[in-house]
Amino acid sequence: MAAFNRFLVGIVIVFLAYSPSSSALHFLLIHGSGHGAWCWYKLATLLEQKGHNVTALDLAYSGRNQVPLERVHTFDEYHKPLSEYMKSLSPEDKVVLVGHSYGGYGVSWVMERFPEKVLGGVFASAFMVGPNFTLEDTNKLLPRPDQLDDSFVIGDPIRIVLIGPHFAATLLYQNSPPEDLKLANYSLRLTQFFYGDVVNRQIRVTKERYGSVPRAYVIDLEDKLITPEAQRLMIARTPPQVVRQIRGADHMVQFSKPREFANNLIEIGGLFESFDQEGKPYAL
Repeated sequence: MAAFNRFLVGIVIVFLAYSPSSSALHFLLIHGSGHGAWCWYKLATLLEQKGHNVTALDLAYSGRNQVPLERVHTFDEYHKPLSEYMKSLSPEDKVVLVGHSYGGYGVSWVMERFPEKVLGGVFASAFMVGPNFTLEDTNKLLPRPDQLDDSFVIGDPIRIVLIGPHFAATLLYQNSPPEDLKLANYSLRLTQFFYGDVVNRQIRVTKERYGSVPRAYVIDLEDKLITPEAQRLMIARTPPQVVRQIRGADHMVQFSKPREFANNLIEIGGLFESFDQEGKPYAL
């Protein structure tokens, strides 16, 4: 009988060890320009190993998404996969949005349209708009065409770009493992930046909706594309509730410092949960 009881205890321990955590968070990862869901493979693995749920989408003409770039002219069209996914979520399934680089616009776009389905938004070395900091303001932080080295560029200001291998190696992935740079060189796709009245209206956010959701900003301290100074400017103009810094992180924090990034996201997600339970307003 004693042996049987020990067997039952062992079964219970194994079950508890491998059952999803009741406090599991759901992270929705939004990639930056030229990239796709593939760029999250390290981070997604680390978060899932900690018992959390992860969704990574390919936006229009990105990753494995087959919509041609020439058919996409606005943020609404670019973010259509986000819209479809958010509409599919049940009211009980709140996500933690994580946007990297140009993916920060996706975070803002979702928070404005689906605030009731968002636990919080995390901007990782990302463009962050606010009610008083618009798309035009963030566009001033974009590099000039002559700063893009061996990248293929159309337009001044830049409208279409294919990131070059030397530019990626020296300004995006300079602290990342060489195998991840190689993956990027095989996987990066042609991308574009948006300008004009229509997209400005689509990316505008309000205090009532966007401002009702807590935000966090993760500063990559060795980012050479969106510099720490530019990141702090956006933080000052639209202060988030939480700010974290990751030392040694280049622009591609998910490759250069994946464990530190994952740990910060889990901690931030926990803070978002406590904010949600307390029912506090998040006035900007």
